[in-house]
Amino acid sequence: MAVYTRTKTYNTKGNMGMIDVTGDFQSAVSAACKEKKIKSGIITGFTTGGVAALTTLEFEPGLVHHDVREAMQGIAPYRDEKGHVIHYRHHDTWHDDNGSSHIHSLILSPFITVPFVDGKITIGPWQNLTLVECDTRDRVRDIVFQVMGE
Repeated sequence: MAVYTRTKTYNTKGNMGMIDVTGDFQSAVSAACKEKKIKSGIITGFTTGGVAALTTLEFEPGLVHHDVREAMQGIAPYRDEKGHVIHYRHHDTWHDDNGSSHIHSLILSPFITVPFVDGKITIGPWQNLTLVECDTRDRVRDIVFQVMGE
């Protein structure tokens, strides 16, 4: 089984900013197929850092700019109704403000694995691979793409 690895860096926007990385997954698969002479297998994307995530969703404005953020705030809110940062015990350890961010990222996951067949990732027509910044501020994130196949 052949293995191909590539890393790409992204500038993310805090508070659930999202980047459609579908093309980057396909690009890594295409490069692996060409370089390693493979046709089918799996690609795993893994984002480094404790508060970023990878997922699939329909990359449309309502979800990307509102609905996902609102849903996550319902689960682990960042601010209360007066605008004050909600205290999480994580803040006591690191003296920061991103306890809710850690909860959001663990719900979503830092990795995603997608099969590919004949050099094409097998996602549906309304399914985009998406990098989600769960931290409270903008960050620089890497995704490590690892392709394995035959």
